[in-house]
Amino acid sequence: MLHISGALIYLGLVAVFITDSFANDVEDNWQLVFHAVKGNGKDVRDAWNARSPSVCSPDNGCLSPGFKLDNWRDNMKHLRSPLIDQWESLRIQKIRVVLGRNGKTLAFLEFDGSGSNKLNWFSKSRLLHSSWSDLKTSRTNYFSIKGHDRDGRRPVKRHFFVNKRYGRCPNDVGWFVIIDKTDLCPWARKGRTPLFLYSRGSKAANWNRRPGVADVMNVYIGCKFQEGFPKHPDRFDLCTSSLY
Repeated sequence: MLHISGALIYLGLVAVFITDSFANDVEDNWQLVFHAVKGNGKDVRDAWNARSPSVCSPDNGCLSPGFKLDNWRDNMKHLRSPLIDQWESLRIQKIRVVLGRNGKTLAFLEFDGSGSNKLNWFSKSRLLHSSWSDLKTSRTNYFSIKGHDRDGRRPVKRHFFVNKRYGRCPNDVGWFVIIDKTDLCPWARKGRTPLFLYSRGSKAANWNRRPGVADVMNVYIGCKFQEGFPKHPDRFDLCTSSLY
């Protein structure tokens, strides 16, 4: 269930505007662990893979425990929770990736997180639901966090890449991609990197035909209920680890 709501809170001198549905969903307790923003020149995959600092604050790109954030006005940092470093000990049940703009959800993917690690959860085999009706049944040539990653004279950095097929740039078709470096194909040169492109329709789209451009990508996790709580396949709890 989606609930669009707004609340202004203050952390020190920083104003935070919370609007996205999943951050405030008290029924499901989705927990934000990663917040990436477009156009700051910082590689999103690198930010996901980097370990969080020992002293955690949004000033150094770290999401502290319990901090819920979806649209931090004037923020230009990718924000990462230390929970990502504890991934395999968290009893993660589900993972949700949300693309947004101005507090609104534009597209989403939901994955089975059981037994996953911080890299392999983003895969076709773990996909449960998405905003694209054809994704589960379509063939893909890329579906991973690493995506199409190539160095050299003609580098390609297409991360969190969910793609159907290549057709020498003019006929490339897919669902979602983060462009982390100036790309060789015209369709991937829509502004300063990182760039979050997605199919605006219910199915895969030709990347050359006006794909949607999101402002943020958020990753949420939900963990299994602790012992003693009633079990339900669609309910889960906030994630805790030995870090806290």
